[in-house]
Amino acid sequence: MCGPFRPFPRSVLTGQFTLSPRPPWFVTHRTAAVTGRRLTAFAARPGWAKLPGLFAAALRG
Repeated sequence: MCGPFRPFPRSVLTGQFTLSPRPPWFVTHRTAAVTGRRLTAFAARPGWAKLPGLFAAALRG
């Protein structure tokens, strides 16, 4: 792999940057559907209570 998409452990050892959390529009994002639904719900009606679920879904991807 090249670019800023190296996994976390290798990127730390070699001093390279990494994308974390993975953007939900990536094909390899495991929770893209859930993250997209929560992001849309947050955009429609923002609120502090929705942020923990949104962050959790994004970080699991």
